[in-house]
Amino acid sequence: MFKPLHVACILLVVFFNSSFSFAQEEQHEDALIVNNTLTLHDLVEKALPNYPNSTLLAAKKLALEAHQIQANSLLPGSASIILRNQNDQLLSRNNETEWEAGLEFPIWLSGQRKAREAIANMASQNLSADAQYLRLQLSGMVRDALWDIQLMQGLVTIANAKHEAASQLQRDIEKRVSLGDMAHKDLLIAQTERLQAESELINADAEVQHAKFRYKNLTGLSIMPAEFAEIKSAKINVQEAHPALIDANSKLNLSAEQRNLVRIENRDNPTVTIGTRSLRGASDTAYNNSLGITLRIPLQSATRNAPLQAAAEMQYAENQAHLSQLKLLLAAAMHEAEHNLEVGSAQIDVLTKQHNIAQQSLSVTRKAFQLGELDLSDLIRIQTQAFNAERSLKNQQIQQLWNTARYNQAVGELP
Repeated sequence: MFKPLHVACILLVVFFNSSFSFAQEEQHEDALIVNNTLTLHDLVEKALPNYPNSTLLAAKKLALEAHQIQANSLLPGSASIILRNQNDQLLSRNNETEWEAGLEFPIWLSGQRKAREAIANMASQNLSADAQYLRLQLSGMVRDALWDIQLMQGLVTIANAKHEAASQLQRDIEKRVSLGDMAHKDLLIAQTERLQAESELINADAEVQHAKFRYKNLTGLSIMPAEFAEIKSAKINVQEAHPALIDANSKLNLSAEQRNLVRIENRDNPTVTIGTRSLRGASDTAYNNSLGITLRIPLQSATRNAPLQAAAEMQYAENQAHLSQLKLLLAAAMHEAEHNLEVGSAQIDVLTKQHNIAQQSLSVTRKAFQLGELDLSDLIRIQTQAFNAERSLKNQQIQQLWNTARYNQAVGELP
C-alpha cells in the first residue's frame, strides 16, 4: 500500500514528465554566432543604424544645413518682385495710366549675420555631440544585453551540472534498489529530484533564448563578440568630457545663441526697393519713365517680439535645468557603480568561502551516503546547497564583470 509520500512523488514524476514534453514542443532557438574578431566598438557601430534614436541625427543634419544656408546667404530673407498698375478706365476714363515694376530685397540687421553664423557653428558642434551621446546610450544597452546573455548562460552551466548530478544519483539508486539495498520510495524521490533539475535546466535554457532575442532585437545582428570583458576605467569621477555633459552643454550653448538671435531680430528686416515707374497723363500720348528707390524700416512691436523672446528664454531655461539635473544623475550613477564594484568584490570573497565549504560538505556527505550513514534526503539537501552556492558564486563573478562595464558606462567611456 502506498504511503502519502509515495503518492506525492508519483504525482510529481507525472507532472514533470508532462511539463518537459510540453516544453520540448514549445522550445525554439535564437541562434547567435560568436565572432572572434568582432569587438565591442565594432558591435556598437554595426548596431547604430538599427537604433531608433539614430533617425534623429538625419533630421538634425537637415536642421544644420538650414542654419548654414541662412548664415551663408547673401540676403537675410527672400527678395520680392513688385508689379503695379493703376488706370482710370473704370472711373473717369481720361486715359491716365501708371505702371510700376521693381525689386524689393531685405537688408541685414546689425549683428544678424554674425548671430546666424554662430548658430550654424554651434549646431554643427551639437550634431557631433549628439552622435557621441547616442553612441554612449547604445553602448550601455549593448553592454547590458551582452552581460545578460552571459549571466543566463552561466545559469545554464550550473543547471546542466545539477541535472547531471541528479541523473547520476538516480542511476546509482536504481542499482541499489535492484540489489535490495534501498527502498522503492528512494527511487521515486531521486526521480523527482532529477525531474526538478531537468525543469530548472529547461527554464534556464529559455532565459538564454530570451536574452539572445533581446540582443538581436536591439542590435539587429545575429553575431556577438567572443570577448567583451572590459578593463575598469582610470577615471575616478564624472568629467566635463563625458559625452552626456558635452551634449547637454552644447544644447545649452545653442539655445543661448538662438536667444541672442531673437534679441537681434526684434523687428522685421528693413527692405530696399529699386524700381521704375511709367506714367501717362490724360492729355499725353507718351509715357514718362522714372527710376526710384524706396526704403522700408519696420518698427518694433511687443505683439510680435514677446512670444518669440519668451519661447527662447524657456528653451534656454529648460536646457539649463536639464544640465543641472544631468550632473546630479551622473554623479549618483557614478557613486552607485563604484559602490557596486566594492560590494561585489566583498561578495565574491564571501561566496568563494561558502562554495569551498559547500563542496567539502558535499564530498563528505556523498561518502557517508555510500556507507549508509546518511539518508537520501540529507544527501539531496546538501547537494542542493552546494549547487546553490556554486550558482551564487558564478552569478556574482559575472555580475562583477558586468559592474565593471557599468562603471565604464557611468564615467562615459565609449567602447
